[in-house]
Amino acid sequence: MHSCSPKRAFTLIELLVVIAIIGILASLLLPSLAKAKRRARMVEEMNAGRQLMIGVQMYAEDNDGAMFPGYITDETAVDDHGQLLFDPENARYPWRMVPYMAGSMEIIYSGQNRSKLTQLQSMNHAAYTYNVSLFPSLGINSYFIGGNKSTGYLPDQVNPKFGAGTIVTKLSEARQPSDLMVFISARSAVLGNNADGYFEVRPPFEKTRKWAATYAASMDPARWGFVAPRFDNRSVAALLDGHVEMFGLQEMQDMRHWCNTADRSDFVLQQK
Repeated sequence: MHSCSPKRAFTLIELLVVIAIIGILASLLLPSLAKAKRRARMVEEMNAGRQLMIGVQMYAEDNDGAMFPGYITDETAVDDHGQLLFDPENARYPWRMVPYMAGSMEIIYSGQNRSKLTQLQSMNHAAYTYNVSLFPSLGINSYFIGGNKSTGYLPDQVNPKFGAGTIVTKLSEARQPSDLMVFISARSAVLGNNADGYFEVRPPFEKTRKWAATYAASMDPARWGFVAPRFDNRSVAALLDGHVEMFGLQEMQDMRHWCNTADRSDFVLQQK
């Protein structure tokens, strides 16, 4: 008679050990994957900052060296159907900048904010046109770059009072282009929308300090000027000379990065 050896099978204990090992490996791998994903989003947002600064330069070349306006009505701005836009859509920067981005809102809505663009694209055209002007990934330093009509920070009003060049209107006016920030990572909570983006950012100081003393991700975005330190308490900052760097909490509170005439980190506006 021929003898047959029994088939070898996993015991319940062995299966549990294998499952436990897989769980441990997965727990070790997931943080690395999450970190890689965050870094990819950061790199994409940095590339968007570089493209925006190319757009700023192209705008200057088309307008006799003029600085791209931060928030100001532009009666020539049109939407993606070529229809004329009106205030506030034409005052916010996305529709004025997108012609310099080859018509691509995907550049302006970069990184983790891309899902917001997908959400907005599902709206009817009028709602899309309005809302897409609100939530770009990077906010513009509208108070001191080109001026902000809605807050009264206009060059012909501010510069005579606080000094020539306080609001930059020409690229040639910038004293330290490599220090002066034009765009920075932004976030908002507007019209019931929480978004990893906003069309403007506001300075930490004006005539007095405006920002909260310390940053917390849970706070109202307005208390930190709508700036978003979303990359381990750092933000993507695009500087006037065209380069991009990461600003930590200290750098983003330094007024020398915000205002052309600032001579110290806690600079405040003082009438001349």
